[in-house]
Amino acid sequence: MKQKLIYIENDSTDPHYNLAFEEYVFQNHGGSGGEGETEAKAVPVLLLWQNEPSVIIGKFQNTIEEINYDYIKEKGIHVVRRNTGGGAVYHDLGNLNYSFIIPGAETKVDFKTFTIPIIKALNSYGIPAEQTGRNDILVDGKKFSGNAQQFSKHSLLHHGTIMFDVDVAAVGNALRVKPGKFKSKATKSVRSRVTNLKPFFEEAAASHPALGHPALDECVENAADLKALLLEWFKREYDVTELHLNASQRSDIERLKREKYDTREWNFGKSPKADVVRGDFFPCGQVEFHFTIKEHKIRSVRITGDFFAAKDIRELERAFENCEYTKAALGEVLRGADLTGYLGDVTAEELLEVIV
Repeated sequence: MKQKLIYIENDSTDPHYNLAFEEYVFQNHGGSGGEGETEAKAVPVLLLWQNEPSVIIGKFQNTIEEINYDYIKEKGIHVVRRNTGGGAVYHDLGNLNYSFIIPGAETKVDFKTFTIPIIKALNSYGIPAEQTGRNDILVDGKKFSGNAQQFSKHSLLHHGTIMFDVDVAAVGNALRVKPGKFKSKATKSVRSRVTNLKPFFEEAAASHPALGHPALDECVENAADLKALLLEWFKREYDVTELHLNASQRSDIERLKREKYDTREWNFGKSPKADVVRGDFFPCGQVEFHFTIKEHKIRSVRITGDFFAAKDIRELERAFENCEYTKAALGEVLRGADLTGYLGDVTAEELLEVIV
């Protein structure tokens, strides 16, 4: 018997609304799946959606450091912060986003759980897609999809991007390359070349003219076609029920959009003011410490980067308050912390080599 899955259609292309939509469904659909909840409440949810030109900032990133502000202002590109970690990404209508919401999740779920239908759909066209790395899907060694996860109230949000025909020049112009101070050898292991899927579909169509997908009666030519293809493959893998939000729910989403995702406070926040800034690339991603120091003691610290955190990073930041800015004192804090939960794959010794 196939596992049940709920699909909720969202045809908006406004990134502020779409991230509010995703958060609303995540916070209101999920639950522990325990006694008293409806059967539907415990069923995973799938969202497929697109954004007009926008830069989506990772939860822990310093927005101003990640974007080319002048270019973004000139082109009218949206800048919106999401609720998950990872790096800044550029979206346009050549990109397709997907979200999985899993009620009752107690631990981190293998990314492959969610990418199997995507990989099978692409493989059906002879495109050699495969899962690899900490959060990527590759084809011919090039990245076309990145993923991130978030826990809340015993539920898991897993979302990802799929580049079909993204304006690659805009990607380079909108995002700011990190300065040369980040010289870690780990940089190469966490930075992959990116690619669009469209050329692979065109090659498949040229090689196999009869390969047009039965459900589409034509080849996949744009991100909307890809959306239809993926939805069909999810229906093959799951028992899918399509639901629509009512007027009251949509009104709640609009309110969340106005109060959070439309605000400069959320999207840009206050840039960290620091006396000492130290960071580098690690296996977990880029991590940067912004220390405010007085009389050789740390008064505050802000930790930014494109890492993925399962635990509240503010707990780790508070652990440094009133700590002496010495390798011994910082080492004591780091060795006593659950770094895997806060930052991912990095050790206290690796951090100490960089931050002091």
